[in-house]
Amino acid sequence: MVLKRRKFIKNLSLAVPMLAIPFQSVFAKESWFNFENKNTKVLSFEHDFSKVNDRIWIGNSFWSVPMEDWEIKNKRLEFSGIMKMARLHLLTHTLNKDEGQFAMTCEMGLLNKNENIGSAGFSVGIKDDTDPESIKAACYFGKGISMGVSLDGKLFVAEKTVQLPAGFDYQKFVLHLEVSSEVNKSEILLKVTDQSGNKAEVNYTHNGDIHGLVALENNCNEKNGSTFWYNALKLQGNKLQHVPDNSFGPILWAMYTLSRGTLKLSVQLPPIGIKDSQKIELQLSKNGKWKKEAVSTIDSASYSALFTLTNWDANQDIPYRLVYTIDGELDNYTGVFRKEPLDRALLFGGLTCQQWQGFPYRPLVENLEKSNPDMLYFSGDQIYEENGGYFIKREPEDKAILSYLGKWYMFGWAFGNVMRDRPTVCTPDDHDVFQGNLWGDGGASISFEKWKTDGDANGGFVQTPKMINVVNKTQCGHLPMVSNQEVLPSGITTWYSHLVYGRISFAIVSDRAFKSGPEKIRPGKGRIDHITERLKPNELESETLNFMGQSQLNFLEHWTTDWEGADMKIMLSQTLFANVGTHHGGQKQFLYGDMDSGGWPKSQRDAVLRVVRKACTFHINGDQHLPFMVQYGIEKARDAGWTFCTPAISTGYARWGQPDLVNNPCVDRPEHNLPNTGCYRDIFGNENYIYAVGNPDDDFNKEPNRYVKCQKKSSGYGLVTLDQKERTIKMEAIRFLADLSIDSDENRFPGWPLTISQFDNDGRRPFGYLPRLTFEKPNQVIKIVNQNTQELIQAIRVKGYNYVPEVYELASYTLVIGEGGEEKTIYDVEISSDPQAVLMV
Repeated sequence: MVLKRRKFIKNLSLAVPMLAIPFQSVFAKESWFNFENKNTKVLSFEHDFSKVNDRIWIGNSFWSVPMEDWEIKNKRLEFSGIMKMARLHLLTHTLNKDEGQFAMTCEMGLLNKNENIGSAGFSVGIKDDTDPESIKAACYFGKGISMGVSLDGKLFVAEKTVQLPAGFDYQKFVLHLEVSSEVNKSEILLKVTDQSGNKAEVNYTHNGDIHGLVALENNCNEKNGSTFWYNALKLQGNKLQHVPDNSFGPILWAMYTLSRGTLKLSVQLPPIGIKDSQKIELQLSKNGKWKKEAVSTIDSASYSALFTLTNWDANQDIPYRLVYTIDGELDNYTGVFRKEPLDRALLFGGLTCQQWQGFPYRPLVENLEKSNPDMLYFSGDQIYEENGGYFIKREPEDKAILSYLGKWYMFGWAFGNVMRDRPTVCTPDDHDVFQGNLWGDGGASISFEKWKTDGDANGGFVQTPKMINVVNKTQCGHLPMVSNQEVLPSGITTWYSHLVYGRISFAIVSDRAFKSGPEKIRPGKGRIDHITERLKPNELESETLNFMGQSQLNFLEHWTTDWEGADMKIMLSQTLFANVGTHHGGQKQFLYGDMDSGGWPKSQRDAVLRVVRKACTFHINGDQHLPFMVQYGIEKARDAGWTFCTPAISTGYARWGQPDLVNNPCVDRPEHNLPNTGCYRDIFGNENYIYAVGNPDDDFNKEPNRYVKCQKKSSGYGLVTLDQKERTIKMEAIRFLADLSIDSDENRFPGWPLTISQFDNDGRRPFGYLPRLTFEKPNQVIKIVNQNTQELIQAIRVKGYNYVPEVYELASYTLVIGEGGEEKTIYDVEISSDPQAVLMV
């Protein structure tokens, strides 16, 4: 098949006057050249950027990378960045794999010149080698054929170039492409004409078909190049296919929580313009008809909207619909508010750490959908600084916010369909606020100058409070609000929260925002957080250090006693409270300890564990980039609760937990006898009983396939089955490439699954027992208080009609039994030497 070559100016009416006439006149004709296969449907796409309100978001047919560098401005599309191969992808019209033809044209011009550096034009046939069917993968990993004009006077397609005419006017020109594809060969003709009539063309033969996405491209071959503007884009051909489901926006995704009859829904939109609608409507399906429930105003900084619905009926599935109008079009986003699982075990999905190497994580997302958890927890690092293939912009403030949002939208694009119909808890960690490590120091600030000198080894936040609050609002805006919510002195908001769902009480806390920095205890420069030598006992301890802060500790103390509507207690935080990783980074460097871990500072960490073990609290977290099951020790090994550190969704910075390689003394190895398991003491003095660890392969860097590399680097997700009736907790760690159609040990990391009792989360050895309590009603709440010290010893909802309280010192005890207005108090209860002693309650 050969292109029917004709003078494109004649057929397109692209003479000089065209550049000044309205968009509609430019593309008046139905076809630009005669398509040879008359039996194939010819489709077309037209877009006039001058008809769109000024804004960053281009429209739901497009996706820009980097997002913040593309903008509708001055009645055209403008690019302002420096990234190589920055692209505006067309999502809804792609090139199919069939033989055929297509044409593409766009009006363009030079915006800002950087000497004679820079190029701009088109990229066609964009697809990702690892996941060639995914448009999401194509936008960030896809490779296509780049073509266009360069400021060194060339018109080019791939590596082939021709000289532009002398005096070519870059200020305004039209670029036109015609392609004819066969199975094994594609003929490409690229033409350009400037507003003075200067023109050039280049022919190129590509060995193979051209299919995938098409895009406008700036800096095709260089970084830090000149920038261009674009307008009047049109595509046409029988290789063009319309895929409307590929669109993304204007409603990007939604997340909701439900707790004690209050439903909170956050809706994420892209950066809309000030002339666009600032309202979004929530509708509910009632008796088969959509009824308006509420209208919310879109926040101008985070581009998110929040709905709060009280007195929620959680006894049935209720479909919802979000309605928003932009560019004269009505957009509907639908989902389901699920029936709360009160009559069965709750399946909880734990996810963390989304380094872009695995984006869009398709095998994992598909497995997550098959697992169908009742609730999701994204524990942190929903973004990384390099996600998308370009680095963050730290300043100015408004650009930093947009830089965050562009990467945040990758998270929603990957997981939005899973989140739309089940409760989701999402909490930020260090990378979400543009820091490799975060010791928040109660909201203190670090200047950019100090950060550039010392890096992430000091306490405080680098970014401005406004930007941090945008992160908090977008990720945590839908969390339940606790009564004593505070704003830190710097103006940074807090988001720790208490959520009750499926008769499980969740404490959602930050183990970063209040934590002291290493410089408070360890002088020096560079990576003072990395311990590379043996230390003396308590060398890194001080009473002046902070771990979670007093306000969160007060919150947890109250939370342990609040059992309204709950049978079990779970604490959700960003990382586990132990130093169990031994080797770090691409060179697999051994570290004695990492102060970024939750194992430091020990005394303040111990204070938190002492509080939560009173309620037999199980701990779920992430951050470490490899999965762990650990039982904590405070005074002695295994005297506190269990924790599950879930696998990273996509591991970037590699870690290993291999204490056996460095001759770390081990006792109490589990029956499965897996290596690197058992009780080890970390550098901070914590006794950590490691039941299982999922270490990466050492050869992962040799793997070219992105998804296989994720598997080799121990990526995956966690599942926790919380059985309220049996009071058991089952932990599973699912591998990135698991085949869930079969039940195979290869789907899970070694050592998983493990089932423990709720009551295993208090490992203290009792000094004695109080008399057996026998209740008239089952499953009573009991609080045990030391009468001498007034210290709460335990707060728990017992299982069944009988309970034998354990106590840990010789004293008299007060028992408070019941809840609400039906509490009964029994004083002066002492340890019994009679195993048959009974108290009737």
